[in-house]
Amino acid sequence: MAIDVPLDVQILIIEWVFRSSQPASIDYTTLHACALVCRAWTPTAQRLLFRRISCIFSDDIHFFRLLVSTLSIRPHLATHVRYIRVAWPSYPPDYGDVCLRLLELCRHVEGISFFHRGHNNKPLSAESSARLRAIQLRPVFLEVLGLPIGKAVVNMFPGVRFLSFVHGDEHPLPSTLETLKTRMSARQCLSLSESLPVLRNLCLIIPRWSDKLLCQHFNAAGILPRLRSLEIKGEIPPQGILEQLTQLETLVVAVLAGQHASLPASLRHFGYHPWRDVTPGAHVELALDPLRVLPQLQLVTVTRGVDQHVRTALEGMCHNKGVEFARYETPLHFQQPQYIDWI
Repeated sequence: MAIDVPLDVQILIIEWVFRSSQPASIDYTTLHACALVCRAWTPTAQRLLFRRISCIFSDDIHFFRLLVSTLSIRPHLATHVRYIRVAWPSYPPDYGDVCLRLLELCRHVEGISFFHRGHNNKPLSAESSARLRAIQLRPVFLEVLGLPIGKAVVNMFPGVRFLSFVHGDEHPLPSTLETLKTRMSARQCLSLSESLPVLRNLCLIIPRWSDKLLCQHFNAAGILPRLRSLEIKGEIPPQGILEQLTQLETLVVAVLAGQHASLPASLRHFGYHPWRDVTPGAHVELALDPLRVLPQLQLVTVTRGVDQHVRTALEGMCHNKGVEFARYETPLHFQQPQYIDWI
């Protein structure tokens, strides 16, 4: 006997295709098939098909030319685009022109990720710079990979609230920042001392806590007492920094502590998210003891790379304490503040 499924339920199922695959690689094949099933499915499937546009290699130029042609003919599809990942428009020239044309078509974009491959890092030409400024994009998420962030990049996009960059200079950061993901040296850390009144989420990439100057500048920056979320692609920070995190609610690390550390009493979520498989945790007890005494702890999360011995110990502690325990496939599967295009 055939069962009629209401259209709103069908739409929820189509959206789940996107939701379930968005942390890693979106299932565009299934979404494309959904767009061809019937007219009732087409708007939802197209909205999700065009939500993220990403180019990883410069030889995707043929794909981008076809995409630009499609969006030019059907401009309503460009209104669905919320995130674009493209090479920095100055490299290579032909590719840069297509990228600029794509950005001109997608004026509703909320997140932009620029990347650069190779060592020939050229600045934008005056013509390209003027063209990019004329678009008047207002993204809230900006990611810059493989090239210095530079004053010109920041000034082109006022109002950025989520900023991610791997290599930076000492240029003052936008005062609108709520989330910052970065790899910083001690000198670059000085920019944090500028006015960042709304910064609440910080992600540090492999910080060198052995660098006393780095720790000194972080302590002097004045942002630590305001942080609500701290993710570290590395080890737990020294005790002197932990003591300043008086309002911290989320702490996510990639490496367990090698020595005893007292965690902030305000902590509600602790995450152990290594990217790759790690050896059995010799320091698991050093992690368990501080977690047991946290008065507001509600959630502990791990990734698949965590050794079974460590995972069992953490899960057992959560069971005894009445705390929720969750495991994710990779660190990307955990919804983090800097990824604004989650649905």
